[in-house]
Amino acid sequence: MTAQGLNLWDLSVIKAFNIRERAKLQFRTEFINAFNHAQFSDPSRSATNSNFGKITGQSNLPRNIQLALRLVF
Repeated sequence: MTAQGLNLWDLSVIKAFNIRERAKLQFRTEFINAFNHAQFSDPSRSATNSNFGKITGQSNLPRNIQLALRLVF
């Protein structure tokens, strides 16, 4: 058996604001698994297991959003 392919999209949005001549502020937003596609685990392959052939888990994490401010001088 082969596992399904990965369908993960990670996106970033960055906006820089000039504060002074030598300083700027960056606002960053990062989306990990942006479209929240579920990647299911492989089915159970043990013939003696009561879950044989069932998919009982998810192999990736749900959407994660990070926000950050960065001061560059």
